[in-house]
Amino acid sequence: MFLGRENELNELENLYNQNNFQMVVIYGRRRVGKTALITEFCKNRKSIQYTAIEQNDKIALETFSETVLEILPKAKSMIDVFSSWDKAFEYISEESKNERLILAIDEYPYLASGNPSISSILQKNIDIHFKDTNLFLILCGSSMSFMENQVLGYKSPLYGRRTAQFKIDSFDYLDSSLFFAECSNEDNVFAYSVTGGVPQYLEVIGGGKDIEIGVCNSYFKPTGHLFEEPYSILKQEVREPSIYNSIISSIAKGATRLSEIASKTGEDNRKCLKYIKNLIDLKIVIKETPLRSKSWKK
Repeated sequence: MFLGRENELNELENLYNQNNFQMVVIYGRRRVGKTALITEFCKNRKSIQYTAIEQNDKIALETFSETVLEILPKAKSMIDVFSSWDKAFEYISEESKNERLILAIDEYPYLASGNPSISSILQKNIDIHFKDTNLFLILCGSSMSFMENQVLGYKSPLYGRRTAQFKIDSFDYLDSSLFFAECSNEDNVFAYSVTGGVPQYLEVIGGGKDIEIGVCNSYFKPTGHLFEEPYSILKQEVREPSIYNSIISSIAKGATRLSEIASKTGEDNRKCLKYIKNLIDLKIVIKETPLRSKSWKK
């Protein structure tokens, strides 16, 4: 059952009803429900929903072609695979000239890792073909740095093409409580506190009737769904998870200054600063300044 995200769905609905080309960028950390949001939005609408995975460009084009031809079968009797991404996008362009069509590419960073020129190919097709169609293009990704720099950033070939962007965050308390409508306020506060409002975590701990038992089984048992989650997310987001993990551990043990963190991890100050900035961008670490500290300004 889909819960929450009413504002996002309403905004997507408004864009969809404009009946012109739209390029919507949806991004946010893993597990916050981006794919569920897209699936809910596409429900009962003509849509091509393609999820990229880590594979080479040839296989990616083949699987993309299969997905496209399943929804738009006009050319299925003539071809099995499009000869290029350009041909695939041109075909989609023709099919969306006279009717609303959603093309949602989920985990777009994986597609770009297999073909670094895919953003340039998309940009060319947007400027030449898509702009005069009824295509509703969605690019979605969990890699925050990639989506902000390589899709939305001014150095990206796609810069200036997007018509809307959605940065999907965790649920607030009110939306989190929708998962446990029959529970007490105390239980809802507890659930929100231990999950941070992340939809997938809320679903996991709410699998049984007792939230506390769900938390213990999910977080503290080696076989639990969330036992390895912190390290798993680090491995997916960063290249050197062991160093990041050391920095997080040193902060958790009370090191709050750069020099202290560098000393405890045995890493250079500059290197630590770069990694800490990445952790802040990923919202794993938060920088807070005491009100009356030396750096505080009126």
